[in-house]
This record gives sequence, C-alpha cells and structure tokens, in this order.
Amino acid sequence: MKKSLLLLSLLIVSCFQSQAQDSEQCKITRLISGGSKNFQIIGDESGSFADSLFAQLPETKRKGYIWKFKKVRVPGIDEPLTFQVHQGLYGINEIPPSDTTSYRGSRYFHTFTSEKYKQLLLDNKKPTDEHAIVIYLRRGRKNAITTNEEAELVKKYLLSIYESRS
Repeated sequence: MKKSLLLLSLLIVSCFQSQAQDSEQCKITRLISGGSKNFQIIGDESGSFADSLFAQLPETKRKGYIWKFKKVRVPGIDEPLTFQVHQGLYGINEIPPSDTTSYRGSRYFHTFTSEKYKQLLLDNKKPTDEHAIVIYLRRGRKNAITTNEEAELVKKYLLSIYESRS
C-alpha cells in the first residue's frame, strides 16, 4: 500500500513538472501600449506559439507576418476580442557605460513586413536579438484590456492554447 501511494505521488509530481516546463519554454511578458495591456512572446518558442494559435483559431489565413484572429472568445471576458499578431525580432540596445546621454538597455521590436526585410533583419541579427511575437488585443477599434484581472484571463487563455498543442 505504501509503495503504491509513493508511486502515485511521484506520478502526480512528474505530471505537474512537465506542464510547468511547457510554459517555462515560452516567456510571455506584458507590453503596455496606449493604455492597453498587450502581450509579447519572446524566444525560440514564439514560432510554435504562433503555430498553436493557427491550430486553435483556424479561420485566419497564414499570409505574411501580421495576422488578425477575429471574434476570439476568452473565458471570463464578455465580449469577443481581436488578436492582432506581429512576428519579428525583439532586442535590447546595449549602450556602453561611457555614454551618459542614452538610456541603457532600451528595448525594441521590429515586425517582419516582407520576406526581404525579414532576411535583412536576420542577416544583421545581434547576439541580444530574439525571435518574438507581439499580440495586440482589440475590442472593435478600441484597446481591449485595461485591467490586470482581464490581462490574467487572457494570459491563461494564451497559455492554454500553447500547452494544448500536439
């Protein structure tokens, strides 16, 4: 009896660890833009994150590097949302300590606007650059999310889509 309880508890712990590893591979940060809370997915997993969005929300065609997923129903939020997703490169400008006129560590995101521009960015990629996607949330033409509670609901929804991929 003790052995079976021990095995059962080890099995449960390993299940939780494997779920935690999935979400740790994908770094989701909030990006506050125009008073609305939007999301950045940074790292090599951002491409598979975009793939999982297309798998779960198949109404959108995959063309170019900017996509709109319309009428997305997030549990806990009454109105449907539009996810406008931009794929590109995220990075940090490293400013030398001797330069006192610039803000150290400013961040940037470059959206791939064409195949030519994407190749140019990838050819000139710095060591601090990472693949990323930015998800802008809209309700109609307005910013969608303004409270932290709604932002957490959207984050949980995005993680559930990512973790449910095959």
